[in-house]
Amino acid sequence: MGYASCMKRSRSSFPVFFRSALGVLAIFGLAGCQSSHGLKVQETPRTLLYSYVIANGMARGRMMTEDLPPAQVFNIVTTDKNALVAILAFRDKPTRSTLRQAGQKVEDFIGAIEQPAQPLSPAVSGPILLPPPLTPGFIH
Repeated sequence: MGYASCMKRSRSSFPVFFRSALGVLAIFGLAGCQSSHGLKVQETPRTLLYSYVIANGMARGRMMTEDLPPAQVFNIVTTDKNALVAILAFRDKPTRSTLRQAGQKVEDFIGAIEQPAQPLSPAVSGPILLPPPLTPGFIH
């Protein structure tokens, strides 16, 4: 008996079957809950702020990784500002109405982020021109 054979453990198929069965039951259980009642997240001040922070990160990531046309960037920035203003309005006057309005503005912000990108025109998407390198002894 070599070293490698001593290190192998025999496994029965029961634990694998048991884990698979539990996974399938969990999926069916979740699907059943979602189909009968629908998924509804209760809007609270915490979920509102959490959603805004997540959307803000999504917007940053999208702007860093994609060439978006200026109109789309402007739309994302504008809906971001509108969501933040609505959140601040809720902070100053915490009512169901202002919470609902802020939630709608955050949803609008997420919608703006998820809009498919339109291709840039060749004039906008060309190479970025950098200034020439500084020469030694040149004073600005």
